[in-house]
Amino acid sequence: MADTIHGLVVIESQGISFSITDTKNLNQIEAGSYPVAIGEEVFSQHFLSAGMTAAIQDALLAIKQSFADYGVRNYEAYGGQTFFGAENGEFVRDQLMNRTGVWVHRLAIPEEAYHRSSAVVQNFPHFDQLMQEGTVLVDIGGGTVELIAFNDGRFSFSRNLKLGPLRVVEALKDVQRSADNYVDILREFIDSRILDFIRLLPERHDYKHMILMGSSLRSLGDIWPDKRAAELKLDEFSDTYRTVTHASDQFLTKKYNIDPDFIEQVLPTITLVHQLIRQLDPDAVSISNLRIIDGLEVNTALAAGSKAVKFDPTDETISSALTLSNWYHVDEAHRDATVTFALQLFDRLHKLHGLGKRERLLLQTAALITDIGSYIDTHQHGKNTEYIILSSDIVGLSGREQRIVATIARYHTSDIPQVVLSGQRNLRGSDRLVVAKLSALLRVADALDASRRQKIDAIAISTRGEKVTITATTHESLELEKWSLTQKGHFFEAVYGLPLKLKGRNTL
Repeated sequence: MADTIHGLVVIESQGISFSITDTKNLNQIEAGSYPVAIGEEVFSQHFLSAGMTAAIQDALLAIKQSFADYGVRNYEAYGGQTFFGAENGEFVRDQLMNRTGVWVHRLAIPEEAYHRSSAVVQNFPHFDQLMQEGTVLVDIGGGTVELIAFNDGRFSFSRNLKLGPLRVVEALKDVQRSADNYVDILREFIDSRILDFIRLLPERHDYKHMILMGSSLRSLGDIWPDKRAAELKLDEFSDTYRTVTHASDQFLTKKYNIDPDFIEQVLPTITLVHQLIRQLDPDAVSISNLRIIDGLEVNTALAAGSKAVKFDPTDETISSALTLSNWYHVDEAHRDATVTFALQLFDRLHKLHGLGKRERLLLQTAALITDIGSYIDTHQHGKNTEYIILSSDIVGLSGREQRIVATIARYHTSDIPQVVLSGQRNLRGSDRLVVAKLSALLRVADALDASRRQKIDAIAISTRGEKVTITATTHESLELEKWSLTQKGHFFEAVYGLPLKLKGRNTL
């Protein structure tokens, strides 16, 4: 029983939260938080002071004691954008490791979005229906706003906007002290960034449902109900918005039972919610207290093989890559053929590469977006593809995995193996080998549709006779594909130690 009990710690802008969960059934045994104002210090000073580091240390030690009391042997700690946004975030992580024995894992922006959406998909009531009708999740943290959209029963996209209340407070602190019309300036400041943000969204944004969540909302005292799912009555919220924009800090603190340490965030938070509702114009708005840690619990249970998880989380990564692919107008027929061939090669050559499910997902992701760089320049599309991938958010991938995908995509067309294996200093040795193996497979898959005419109906793969033979069922000549495979097959042979041969089986 004890082996199924797992602990989690998340360092967020407003504090440090923890949970203890039975991964077998996803039952939460214990949860709590320590209010440490990390975000306020990071956004004002861009630095974590010795005093703040000590406060984080004390919280981690107290959490470790709670874990020990419950007999928790397995646990992880995570930090997001706020913690690692500090100029000395990496140094503080090392200090915390030395003082507490807790290593803080870094969450990339796409990972944070993935865990937020996982928490909602798993736990929010009737979310399968909301996904069909069109829903946008809005997570308001101290420094950022994350929009995560679902359409037609599937994940659509996520985008991160640096417009959290703490960031707004810091940006407008001089205006707040000197301007009589601060509320008007605040509203226009937020609006200008939301409008520019919405203009660049890759999908329609007429969502029927909106779900509001995030650490900044949980600091609003009695203004905000602390429930997993609750309806926000828009008329009542409009009245609250008018009250907040005209009331003094003392009045708001008393009326809504707000912690004085968070009072300066109330106006920008309420204004941000008001303007998002106004711009996105949903039919219904809900409130949720679900957090990143709830999504991490889901992911931990999934890794443990729990049957309590009721969705396939890889769908979000694939949908995110597909959205990026469509945004850059790739050749859909060639893309789909390349993905199909790449996955068939991966599955049928498993004994050669020895890679697992996660690497299969990385190959599929790379195959979906490998040609997006052609949008900029077809002659250097590999290099441009790498740049776009590293500059984008692919939900569910860690920073390390995103670098792997970007490198696979860059080298799927040319360059010798040594470039991949030794020229990429930002990848560790084992990752460079993964890149080489997957790039070799992707090169072969791409060559099988060299004409961009989808000549091949099916492929069979054999590894007999110290070579890999691909037999393609087709109704056309495969001379171009054979020539292309000859050019790209050198990489495959160098990586796997076996030559390649393409044979055609004509169906006419």
